[in-house]
Amino acid sequence: MTTFTIKVPEKAKGKLSAVVKELGGEIIAISSDKDKSMSKKAKLLNEIKAGLKEVKSIRDGEAKSYSMSDLFDGK
Repeated sequence: MTTFTIKVPEKAKGKLSAVVKELGGEIIAISSDKDKSMSKKAKLLNEIKAGLKEVKSIRDGEAKSYSMSDLFDGK
């Protein structure tokens, strides 16, 4: 899966959330101008969740795994 961070008008939030869920996606976090900056802890937890989802997709054969040499070579 791919993670997007986008900025949309408040009135489009509900419609966009419905489209994402309909396409099989997941809303990880929603923040408004009132809560513009996520806490460091929440950001870290979201990154860990995304990483664990990626590990699961690799285990399930849905994503390609990388060797250490691939990572160091920038592949």
